[in-house]
Amino acid sequence: MRIFDLFLRRAGVDRPAALTDRRASSRLTVVCSREALSAVRKQICLDFKAAGLSVAQMQVDQGLDKAMASACITVNCPANMRNVLMSQAKQLSDNPAIRSVRFGDQRRAAVA
Repeated sequence: MRIFDLFLRRAGVDRPAALTDRRASSRLTVVCSREALSAVRKQICLDFKAAGLSVAQMQVDQGLDKAMASACITVNCPANMRNVLMSQAKQLSDNPAIRSVRFGDQRRAAVA
């Protein structure tokens, strides 16, 4: 598909942005205490929406420590909004209630 897109761009034809932006998504995993999870989830949804990002899915799991929980968040994020997503991730990591923020699925993050 990339080669086809490259061919179209060189031919002067650009695919509709809606088609390419609609499928772009990123995942990040947020680890925090179980007590703070509810407030953190609400804040993530509010902040991301205000920044123009759409949270497509949020999956919550118990962490290795019973007092901790992790939320795997799938965000609809077109390529031109990646810097906004990075800024939101930075703000999340600055939150004292959040222990860590990682890009990728929690299973891969737990292995690494």
